[in-house]
Amino acid sequence: MLTTMCWLLVGCCGLAFVNLSVALNSTPHVTQKPRFYGVKTNRNVTIFCVVSDRNQSATVEWYKAPEYNTTGKKKIEGDRVTVRQKCMSRNASIELSRVETEDTGLYFCLINNITWGPGTELQVFRPSNAENAERRSKLKDALIFLQALLLTLFALVPLLRHQSLLKKEDAIYEEPEHDHIYEGLEIEHCGGLYEDISAYAQPGPAEAAAAWKQE
Repeated sequence: MLTTMCWLLVGCCGLAFVNLSVALNSTPHVTQKPRFYGVKTNRNVTIFCVVSDRNQSATVEWYKAPEYNTTGKKKIEGDRVTVRQKCMSRNASIELSRVETEDTGLYFCLINNITWGPGTELQVFRPSNAENAERRSKLKDALIFLQALLLTLFALVPLLRHQSLLKKEDAIYEEPEHDHIYEGLEIEHCGGLYEDISAYAQPGPAEAAAAWKQE
């Protein structure tokens, strides 16, 4: 009984694996070429949708979205749009005629209303005038030079101010000169000073009489 249940379980697992393989094989793998387009206005652009099974015919629809992983895909229709379905001899494709800047976006193909393509990004640029581009380049260079000059001035002004303050402090502070009392005195002045000192040094009359008695 146990052996029968084991074989039954193995059979169920094998059947599930086969069904999964069939389901995976029935879902085609889809790629888009190119993955990025960058063109100027009024050009024609062709985007290809390649399915893994080249012999399988498929119904293809194209959608546009502003960015990847968005739910806002809108079906592409219009006079400038040409859609070619996939058959045994060729891949699916979409052709946009005379593209404008409004055509910029992400383009996705949808196979058999089941499988989405990975997407192709389209960027449409307006042709630039060479004279205007050169003028903008010169203006940009002038702004860069002016900015560098201002930065240099902002760096030099504090240094110059600091140096000016140091010079002012040096001008205010003067080292005092050494006093030389006897410099510049004339000999006559020195003689009078000596005589005055000698006068004070001589003894008085009482002192002279006391000295005479002692002798």
